[in-house]
Amino acid sequence: MKQKTINNITLLALLICSFCTAQKSDFIVTTANDTLYVDKITVSDFEIKTKFFDEKKKYKVDDIISYYIAKKKEHYVRIPVEKKEVKTPDRYDYKRNENLYLEKYEVVKQYKYIQRLTEGKVKLFCEVIKNSPPVGNGLGNGFGNGVGNGFGNGNGAGFYTAENSTYYIGIYDSKLEVIKDKKFFKFFDFSKGIELNESVYEILKTYLYGNNEISFKLDTLFVTKPIAKEKQIIDLINEYNVWAKSNK
Repeated sequence: MKQKTINNITLLALLICSFCTAQKSDFIVTTANDTLYVDKITVSDFEIKTKFFDEKKKYKVDDIISYYIAKKKEHYVRIPVEKKEVKTPDRYDYKRNENLYLEKYEVVKQYKYIQRLTEGKVKLFCEVIKNSPPVGNGLGNGFGNGVGNGFGNGNGAGFYTAENSTYYIGIYDSKLEVIKDKKFFKFFDFSKGIELNESVYEILKTYLYGNNEISFKLDTLFVTKPIAKEKQIIDLINEYNVWAKSNK
């Protein structure tokens, strides 16, 4: 058992070292699985621009499945955008009519990129969502339009979370599951990163199955205070992934 644990630790170290060593430059990965190293990557909703020395290129989002930003050590993966029907607003709903072009714009988008946080069988992803500043109504009860945590101060100015994060989990290339509160069917405020709350713990129990040592570590993390943070969750998933790779 001790030798097996040492082997798993060695495999994890080799995986992390090889991953970090290879990621010294920005790169994009095409749908043909070609990896192209570049100096700079700029991403919009419909295209990706790259620069390599003095050569500039444009790619359609349809042609790029992932990209890596070396300076931030962030890897982004393309996923399909869930389509929502845009219903015609009431003629007197002036605010929605004014912003209807934004809803139609979202329908046109086919893909989006979200950050991949783990490597291997169980994949954890994070999507950072930028919230607009809240607008008060002059009565001190203006609310932000992001996660509903911006409060007006009576003159239209509010306190709000500028960014919130949605986390997803999946196995290999399976459809991703949104991590949310299953009891109350709502999203968590993960603006400061994912935490090992009860819902996250139950989800991880389902995904990190088959390894008693990992299950014990997960149980220990859940009952230990202070609450486990994102790095501890990522490290545990990566450790499980190393075990899963060695037991194929």
